[in-house]
Amino acid sequence: MLYDDQAARFDERAWIPPEVAEAAARALEELAAPIRGQHWLEVGAGTGVLSLPILRLPVRYTGFDRSPGMLAVFREKLAREGVSAELHEADGNGRWPADDGSVSLVFGARALHHLDPEHVAAETRRVLAPSGGWLVAGRTSRPPDSVKAVLRRRMRRLLEAEGYAGRSHDARMDSVFGALQAAGARRLPPREVGRWTTLHRPADSLASWAGKSGLAGLDVPPEVKARVLTELAARAREEYGALDHPLPQEESFELSAVHLPAG
Repeated sequence: MLYDDQAARFDERAWIPPEVAEAAARALEELAAPIRGQHWLEVGAGTGVLSLPILRLPVRYTGFDRSPGMLAVFREKLAREGVSAELHEADGNGRWPADDGSVSLVFGARALHHLDPEHVAAETRRVLAPSGGWLVAGRTSRPPDSVKAVLRRRMRRLLEAEGYAGRSHDARMDSVFGALQAAGARRLPPREVGRWTTLHRPADSLASWAGKSGLAGLDVPPEVKARVLTELAARAREEYGALDHPLPQEESFELSAVHLPAG
């Protein structure tokens, strides 16, 4: 699934306040204490939502994504900002566009949990410098009773009833971190870098999912998708009343990191 169909509206759907993106970059800087020219690699760079603040750090940045549409939006931002970045179209489940032992920090948000955990761990070990380095995963978190969280949880249950198992971000990242810890890595507690409140309508989630290919990162037949979304809309009406009623929703962005020692 390339996610090209989401590129034009991805920033609107997955919005993160600019000050939170800045805070995430500062947190990465504090973590890695980069010296000028240090090489950082972003997995699943997408439209560059979190990347532009990183480009202002004294590092050599490389980003890659398998979606040409997402990268096209990223390049438009770079042109508007008058900055440049090394971007590659590449599949995260293939060889990452970095030489062996050339990277000091690997960063990914909203992408790593879609990849094979063993492959992520192996490629991280391959690209990180012999002197050691970091793997950092970012994610947006919401309270379990928020409208997005409730609808997503119900959608996954409906997909399971249709015979499709969704991807668990936590389980997949635990597998990645666990594999690296077995190789000697040290895992840090998650760090929240920003929190904000937004308004979200149940109809927004339904329209977003209807406009994607598949559901929950899975390729499902159109008839299955239609059944799931129809049932989800009916349950949302029971829960929230009018689907276009905006509801306050708290969101936060957090980073989870492991450090691989020299060797």
